[in-house]
Amino acid sequence: MEMNKELFELYLSKCDSLTKSISLIYQDDSLLSKPTNPLLIKIDNEEDYSSADIRLMIFGQETNGWYEKGDSIEGILKGYDDFFNTDYCYSYGGQFWNGISRFISMISKKYPNKKIRYIWNDIVKIGKSEGKGLPPDYIYNVERSLFSVIKDEIKIIKPNFLLFFTGPYYDNKIEDNFGKVNFKPILPYNVRQVAKTNIENITAIRTYHPNHLWRNDINSYFDSIINEIKI
Repeated sequence: MEMNKELFELYLSKCDSLTKSISLIYQDDSLLSKPTNPLLIKIDNEEDYSSADIRLMIFGQETNGWYEKGDSIEGILKGYDDFFNTDYCYSYGGQFWNGISRFISMISKKYPNKKIRYIWNDIVKIGKSEGKGLPPDYIYNVERSLFSVIKDEIKIIKPNFLLFFTGPYYDNKIEDNFGKVNFKPILPYNVRQVAKTNIENITAIRTYHPNHLWRNDINSYFDSIINEIKI
């Protein structure tokens, strides 16, 4: 198992052209929003992850101020490792991480004898350095043309379930990465609320961002999703 090595080589192969394009944006004073470094993934324990019965890749929307320009690949990977793999993300707080914590707790109760491991990703991997929300098109277009790596990450990491906490307004971002996606509703919800599809031959479920779910009976949403995760 050499997942981290393969991930590093994937990111390295994109590094030069991406760095040049990001530098041009930083040099252009007319472009007010500046890009962050991309979200790069590092597996904490490859053997432990690979032996899990349930291997989830959980997607958020985009990073908010994630390590600004100038860090090396090694530095960005260390940032991910320090933030996510040490569980610091949960002390960081916020409804997104509280939602993941609740979801993992609930699925662990359903499958108490199964090993469950999960990886954090974002459907938009290069955010903006200030504020929340999607980066402007001139940043997003750089990602699409020079750093379209999510399908490769999935091939390397081999999750057996994908969970998108992205909401229906990000379905176009999912399709930017995977092509046309045919979402079907998970009853009793409609297709905007909770939907299921197949991506890269993997069961994939999309629901709202936890910010919304916490205000709308999050446990009921999660119960419906967990019922679709069969092993």
